[in-house]
Amino acid sequence: MTMGGEPTYIPHQPKGAEWNLEAMGPEKLGYAHKMASNLLNEECPGAVVLQVFGKWYPGEPLPRWNVLLLDNPGDVLWPVRSTLLLEDREGQNHPRDATKLAKKLAAKLDFSDFLVPARNASAPKRSTCGWVLPLDYEDDEWISERWPWSREDPIPLFAGDSPLGLRLPLGDLPEDALRRALTVECINGALHLFIPPLEWTAFRTLIHLISETIQESGLTDIILCGYGPSGAPETVRSFGLAADPGVLEINLPACNDWFSYHHNLIAADKAARQTGLTTIRLQLNGSVTGTGGGSHLTFGGTSLETNPFLQRPKRIASILRFWQHHPVLSYAFSGQYVGPGCQAPRFDEGPTHSLYETEVACEGMESIRGAFDPYWIDQFLHNLMTDASGNTHRAEMCFDKFFNPAAPNGCAGIIEFRAFETLPDTNLTAVVSLFIRTIIARLVKRPFARRLRRFGKHLHDRYFLPSWLWEDLQEICEDLRNAGLDFDPEWLRPLFDFRFPLRGEIDVDGSKIQIRQALESYPLMAEESQGLATVRKVDNSTDRLEILLPDPTLLEKGYLLVNGVQAHFTDHSAGAVCGLRYKCASAHPALHPNVPIQSPLLFEWVDSETEKVSTAARYHHWHPSEPVYPGFPEDEEEAKVRRDKRWIVAHEREGLVAQGRPPRTSPEFKVTLDLRRQQF
Repeated sequence: MTMGGEPTYIPHQPKGAEWNLEAMGPEKLGYAHKMASNLLNEECPGAVVLQVFGKWYPGEPLPRWNVLLLDNPGDVLWPVRSTLLLEDREGQNHPRDATKLAKKLAAKLDFSDFLVPARNASAPKRSTCGWVLPLDYEDDEWISERWPWSREDPIPLFAGDSPLGLRLPLGDLPEDALRRALTVECINGALHLFIPPLEWTAFRTLIHLISETIQESGLTDIILCGYGPSGAPETVRSFGLAADPGVLEINLPACNDWFSYHHNLIAADKAARQTGLTTIRLQLNGSVTGTGGGSHLTFGGTSLETNPFLQRPKRIASILRFWQHHPVLSYAFSGQYVGPGCQAPRFDEGPTHSLYETEVACEGMESIRGAFDPYWIDQFLHNLMTDASGNTHRAEMCFDKFFNPAAPNGCAGIIEFRAFETLPDTNLTAVVSLFIRTIIARLVKRPFARRLRRFGKHLHDRYFLPSWLWEDLQEICEDLRNAGLDFDPEWLRPLFDFRFPLRGEIDVDGSKIQIRQALESYPLMAEESQGLATVRKVDNSTDRLEILLPDPTLLEKGYLLVNGVQAHFTDHSAGAVCGLRYKCASAHPALHPNVPIQSPLLFEWVDSETEKVSTAARYHHWHPSEPVYPGFPEDEEEAKVRRDKRWIVAHEREGLVAQGRPPRTSPEFKVTLDLRRQQF
């Protein structure tokens, strides 16, 4: 079984849309080139770096770029790294250097007669902006042909800012014409060479030829772009540095074991930090979160023939059943906001039929015996593993690249686990990946066939709270021990401390009432039209906390008021627990405009005998004394100062007669107190 990952990074002081919502912008590609340079320096000497192109999303002007680093240990693919332009600057070349290089390459391939110039569509007819050599590799030799243009009549390119190789009018060629080409052009002083789609052997040969020609010509400031090779041997490692909304995403090489994965993860992290990138985002109010991007985990096989999930599809059903049974796997490693409107919702958070139909699909996969059409797996899951809008890529488990012939690279046999956010400590990220691999090993050893759980209202009411998630984690670790795979839950304690930080404590009779951050769901709002696009926003105006009384006997002596409402507690192995949901901010669009902002929260412990407040504190979700902060925290120390100032002991409330009222409850929330219902 192979495994890979996709950690994400941002600058220490992220500014601009590309580090918030947009995928591409003026800085991100420069960071990617610098990180690739750092990987070449220490981890991958002799590797080759290409700027390839990925998906083209609606509303974005160009396909998203991906800086691809290919390393084949023991095989020097690009011997002189100084010839590559991996700094964020302009090059020193002239368009005539592109002409000389194109002609030399064509001559070495013995295809000089087939080299033709290209021009931008708006430029004069005889002008030249680059050179095109039709090129492919068949039966162990290079092939080319004459295209219907000439040096007097250059190829008219499509308008745009992308490399020449992506703007060729291939639709104007005869039906049986060769449709692959090597192109050379000079952009801002850098020589861009566009590599056509090739198998590994041809790609390697062409790269060596290009490198040799560049050294002979004394050229530098080279950018290789175009297509990465197909069919690379297992020895080749590929690091992909990809443009993703708000972050730089690192696609780690697929590895056959966890130790190799850990090595690659640490190497990528070191290169990223040398580049000035980090894995945390400092919020205005001092909260520290992950980058906001995913750190998805992928599992597959070295080939479709040996893929462990295609060999026995019931292993997929076993994973689906086990994950659905344990909400900690869906919520503890994901972003701060979870539920139906997040980037990786559980399948039982979707339409009401999803749970039942997924159970039927599991039974179908478990019934497969002998040879079968692997396309069945896609048909079993394609319409069930989606978010609420039907998007297959925004689901907790994504099968877009498992066996989907309709998608490019869709038949890779890969299961992508998406409910994983980047963590501040890369070694902790490695421990999480080991935990998930251990679970899958257990499921291969002992298939999990229990029927799916009907959590109903308890799913969010309980499992958005850290105490219930920790209890679920302990249950998994006990299950692993019983299977002979000893994984200590304490190894993940730092993760829980990060994901569910302590917001404040109230001292009562020598014991401490703990208020921790919990998880919250952002409800999806109605569709809105934005020009040609239709979007659905979310209501991010609510927050959730957990109140834990480690000593439940305190409830025999007193009770807790929150904004004048008595908190109701539920027995738990950790003590007595109450979830607290409240309106923390004003948002638009948002539900319930009649409910005012309920921050700060006033916590008051009341002595049952005297009905007086014995101790109290206020928790501010935002700035405790000013309307806005002057800017984002400069560092983690300043962020901590802001966090600490949001918890204020309210000595002036001590000794006052309590003014409380009982809570309004609802069938959906037995554990969680929703303060929005207490206004009236």
